[in-house]
Amino acid sequence: MDKKKLTFIEESGLMFEQLGMTRMVGRVFGYLLVSDQDEVSFEQIREVLGASKGSISGTTRQLIQIGLIEPVSLPGDRKTYFRITELELGKLLKSRMELFGRFSKTLANARNVKNREDSVAGWLLEASVFYGWIGDQIDEVIDKWHREKDQIIKTKIGTKKNE
Repeated sequence: MDKKKLTFIEESGLMFEQLGMTRMVGRVFGYLLVSDQDEVSFEQIREVLGASKGSISGTTRQLIQIGLIEPVSLPGDRKTYFRITELELGKLLKSRMELFGRFSKTLANARNVKNREDSVAGWLLEASVFYGWIGDQIDEVIDKWHREKDQIIKTKIGTKKNE
């Protein structure tokens, strides 16, 4: 694997670490992004990243759960392969926003359970309303993206050519 790709893989690991996940999650995802193969075997991932079977197994499970990769089996081959999931853009974000909706309800419930009005109760009210509100905003943004994406992409491509 060339140096540019290896550098990208490590940068991807650092970015995912900043998002609160493990560096290995980012490294596996980064590797699958820059692989020149449609699917990559478990063993290929392990060899390229120099990681243990346990580490790759846990990491691929986490990436599958998040919805970023999917397992693939090939006819006549007993190995497990992985590839990037090509979800409709916005579905992944919507699924994450559902978590924020549940978080909003949890915060609202915490406020209801509290026995007194204090600064924490005030924060709980604001935070629960905010996370509910932001979910509504994201739905509108995703709908706008689907209506305008072709024009937005053309504009971005034109901007990059002029830079």
